[in-house]
Amino acid sequence: MPFQTFPSPALTVLVVDDIATTRLMLAGLVRNMGYQVQMAADGEQALAMFSAQQPDMVLLDLLMPGIDGFAVTRQIKAMSGVKWVPVVVLSGLDGEQHLLAALDAGADDFLHKPAQPSILASKLKNLARVIELQQQHAALLNKSLAISENSFDAIVVTTDEGEIHGVNCAAERLILADRDVLLGRAVREILPNIQLQLAPTDLQQGQLQQVAIMPLRGEPIPVEVGLTFFYEGGQRFWLLILHDIRERERVDRLKQQFIATLSHELRTPLTSIIGSLKMLQSPQFAGVDQRAMSLLEMADRNAGRLLHMVNELLDLNKAAAGALQLELHHYKLHELLEEVLQSNQGYAAQHEVQLRLDAQFETARTLCTDKMRFLQIMGNLISNACKYSPRQSEVVISVRVNTFGVQLAVRDQGCGVAAHFVPSLFEPFTQADASDSRLRGGTGLGLAITRQLCQAFAGSIEYQPAPGGGSEFTVSLPWEVPR
Repeated sequence: MPFQTFPSPALTVLVVDDIATTRLMLAGLVRNMGYQVQMAADGEQALAMFSAQQPDMVLLDLLMPGIDGFAVTRQIKAMSGVKWVPVVVLSGLDGEQHLLAALDAGADDFLHKPAQPSILASKLKNLARVIELQQQHAALLNKSLAISENSFDAIVVTTDEGEIHGVNCAAERLILADRDVLLGRAVREILPNIQLQLAPTDLQQGQLQQVAIMPLRGEPIPVEVGLTFFYEGGQRFWLLILHDIRERERVDRLKQQFIATLSHELRTPLTSIIGSLKMLQSPQFAGVDQRAMSLLEMADRNAGRLLHMVNELLDLNKAAAGALQLELHHYKLHELLEEVLQSNQGYAAQHEVQLRLDAQFETARTLCTDKMRFLQIMGNLISNACKYSPRQSEVVISVRVNTFGVQLAVRDQGCGVAAHFVPSLFEPFTQADASDSRLRGGTGLGLAITRQLCQAFAGSIEYQPAPGGGSEFTVSLPWEVPR
């Protein structure tokens, strides 16, 4: 929204001078500049008019009988309260001493008599612009306050030292305390695990913290905290937005229970169906005609896909609940990688893709891992790379080691991932191109499970576009998994 033209509406200027001709001349100049004008003949009248109909600016003669301009300035500043009313003093005396004294009394600017119209206009315009900016600032603060007070999320403002500086109504309800009780307290009394000093990159990425809030009475409450900071008066303040996640956690628990129950109920009959289909395809049923055999093979494949999806759901559910059991042992890294290549060569051949290992490290290197889960991580990444690679292309598995652990990167020459999809790449049931993925197969669970497995190993997974096109997924795993 553009700034309003100035002045709009017209500001009111109180012109104070004991000499009538000077007063009328100044009033005429000010009126011609587009302002509304009030006039007072002495200091006593000026103070009475200011009290009754507070103007926006005051143009004040310093040397008047009775209450002089110095006293009027001091009383106007005392009467204006929170509203800033600029006072411009005028004097015909030589020297700067009395003007400096007026500034000490609270005047905002000064002019020598007789006032030059162009200088007067410039000074009033600048002061009016400041008034307009202050009004806009006040309106913005009022709007921010209204948003804050009506927010469903709790908002807490702290100093850099962690002292609570402000809270909204939702914070009072969540913490079960009035703001008068909360102001001045240490934020760690209610959020003992909060990290105020986040790195700039974390703040830029909007990283959320999940912690427990400690109300002044009652049980701890799980919350998600968004954190940022701002400066006011040269001091840094932290703004914490606390979102109550009790309901979300309840729904998550119900969802996990439902998925676990459904998956278990599906897996038993599916296993039986697949076993029966395998039996019908065995030599003892060699009399089955070719058409029936084709139907059996198709049913077997689809039942296998369904069982694979059920198992993935169970894995994801266990990982999300922290119930994933790991069988940790030490394995030679080069032997693990050889098994990765052997177990994925057949799938790569189906897609006419070559697998290439790019690795240089000591063969004695060992990695603490769960072998089955390690192969699952690498298999998920390699199968994705093969599916989305053009025929006769190459999928490269690069291995780099350092003091802390191993980095395994899987790079393909496919179409890559659209930039807008990258933030949700590791979320369950998401696929960069759902229509294309249905043709190629996949449930949208593979990368979500892979991330959960990496985290179970105290590791991580990252995506970046591959140089020259395609995708590159990098898994970082420590040499030893914390137990």
